[in-house]
Amino acid sequence: MEDKRLKDKLHKMSGRELTFTEEDRNEVFEQIRKLEEGPHTQKKSLISSKKLAPFTVSFLVVGLCLFLFLPSIFSGNLNKESNTIIANNPVVEEAEYLTTLITVKSKEMDDRTYLNLLLTYNKEKKMMKVVSIPNAAFVPVANNDDGSIEYDKLLFAYNFGGAENVRTAVSKLLDLPIDYYANIDLETFSTLINSVNGIDYELPEDMRVRAITQVAFDFKKGQQRLNGEEVVALMMAATVKEGIDLDEEDLLNLMTAVMNKTKSEILPTQLKELFAQLEANVSLDSLLDNQIKIDSIKLVSLSDGMITDHIPLSSTTGKFIYRFEADFLNSISEQLTTFN
Repeated sequence: MEDKRLKDKLHKMSGRELTFTEEDRNEVFEQIRKLEEGPHTQKKSLISSKKLAPFTVSFLVVGLCLFLFLPSIFSGNLNKESNTIIANNPVVEEAEYLTTLITVKSKEMDDRTYLNLLLTYNKEKKMMKVVSIPNAAFVPVANNDDGSIEYDKLLFAYNFGGAENVRTAVSKLLDLPIDYYANIDLETFSTLINSVNGIDYELPEDMRVRAITQVAFDFKKGQQRLNGEEVVALMMAATVKEGIDLDEEDLLNLMTAVMNKTKSEILPTQLKELFAQLEANVSLDSLLDNQIKIDSIKLVSLSDGMITDHIPLSSTTGKFIYRFEADFLNSISEQLTTFN
């Protein structure tokens, strides 16, 4: 069966040294796309880390992952409320760390969520940690009427209750409370990237990566000018290491490239307009009222704990997923909330 061949192929993707030809990638991308586009019923310590240089950003970094990686460009440029979020919210003031989930979904693709970034921030240590969760992670997405729990890919969690439900699914996966969440449409993120004429990024090799609104993107080795969907696609590829030379360092480098470009070219008024299109549980004014210093950003990786699995939907169809051992997820949660 085609699904068994797909499962066998995916099981071989367990190391950086794997041999994964362009023909293999094309077949896998096509098969995955067919599986994901099948019928979907909607219902109501192996860890690597990298550091970035110190920089100062607004509370936006914690609340909205730098509004998808934006540093503070607002100070003195927008009207602010006289009371800060810290003054009004003793939980924020007293908490040892804060957690924020940033997700990117596509309205064009039935509101599927493709990129999921969970951040933890320790104000005293001036340290942030980030983990990128694959959209094929198998998570609890809903409670059924009979008391049972519905499981599905994180990719589909938004369809069971919006951004709040994505936050709940990730929180249950990692057994970790999530303070803030923000969901941005791929179309909105693409508008942001287009407004700065794309993101320049150098790729180490020719590569083919899964796309979102089309099957795949083909990139040549060397300097690239990336649009919004291409940025997200490369970050997705770096999350699962799908047989190409991209890893967690590339994920952070892509974040940094977006930060640097938008810092110098996006006007605060433009960003405020984009913010209005977010689905979030925190206001822009609250975020702008706070300045924090980040001495380091470390990325925690799930890739070494991903267990490729396959769920049959019928005798001829199915879907691939990633499972994780409980002990591995516990180690990830510990790393995300431990600041040395």
